[in-house]
Amino acid sequence: MSQGAGALLRQLVSEGVSPWLSARDPAEFATGARYPTLGGHFHNALAPAGSTPSQARRACDLLMPVFEASKGTVGHVSVPVPPRWAHDAEALAAAARALHGAVERPNALMRMPMTPAGVEALAGCLADGVGVHAALVFSAERYAEVLDAYVAGLERSLASGRPLDGAPMVASFPVGLFDREVAARLDRLGVPADDEVRGAAGVAVARRMYRLREERLSGDWWRVLRANGALQPRLLWGAGADGGVGALVGWNTALALSVETLETAAREPALTGDTLLNADAEAACALRALERLGVHAGEVAAVLEVAELTRLRHGRRAVRTGSVPASDPGTGFASAPAAEQP
Repeated sequence: MSQGAGALLRQLVSEGVSPWLSARDPAEFATGARYPTLGGHFHNALAPAGSTPSQARRACDLLMPVFEASKGTVGHVSVPVPPRWAHDAEALAAAARALHGAVERPNALMRMPMTPAGVEALAGCLADGVGVHAALVFSAERYAEVLDAYVAGLERSLASGRPLDGAPMVASFPVGLFDREVAARLDRLGVPADDEVRGAAGVAVARRMYRLREERLSGDWWRVLRANGALQPRLLWGAGADGGVGALVGWNTALALSVETLETAAREPALTGDTLLNADAEAACALRALERLGVHAGEVAAVLEVAELTRLRHGRRAVRTGSVPASDPGTGFASAPAAEQP
């Protein structure tokens, strides 16, 4: 890792952004899962599709000092739950519990796609003290459901006498993936390459999610849960391969980065501070501009959810046959071959 990349990571941390290591495949993850990459430079990790419980356990152990020093705020490893039960809440929650038991580390988060069934399973896992990475959240509307499920799970956990700090949650939005889908639609519409709407969609949705979280966590009931040990849920952004890191800076957020993407971002202009707080009006304007061109964020979110679930199933089949595809660095989930990109 270059000096510039290391300096960028330190600056992100100073801005309240927790860096997550994202690897494309289990071999790259195994190479990166060593100090100082994990624990020194990166404070969390996304285990890619095909990773074994033992690989996840080693990464958890490397990050345990960070986890303990931060009292569970950071130091997590996101481990993917098999996607075959993405539309079966009960089976998905059972699979997450079983995987959590196999990894057997308190800083392991079970990564589940946030289908409607995934949202239901999220509440059940948190109620049982199982931390969750709510993945593939493509809209502010779905994120609102995730936050509702987070509170519901903590309420159940509190009622059963469980410590609330034992069930953290992070929710992720693959900004780069969203922008690629929007760019493809703009290309088909013949929108010029230098039009200001390009590259604005993903950040706009991220800003809406950030604002929504700030509103939800300002209520009296959240303060009750917080007083009983609940950890504030983080938002995790998946940056695109071409960088754009400087547009995703906000307090108590996180950023998933491959080493390649980090090096690209280190060559960009220096960070200019928080870009998410009080930026929801600007986000609304950007999304309206896209709608006038015929690109609707809700439609993009629906298409991506179906496409990514298809990729998940494709990835699991490849794991079983011994040919693991590369993971999207913004999600940690297996991607389909290039020809199947949306």
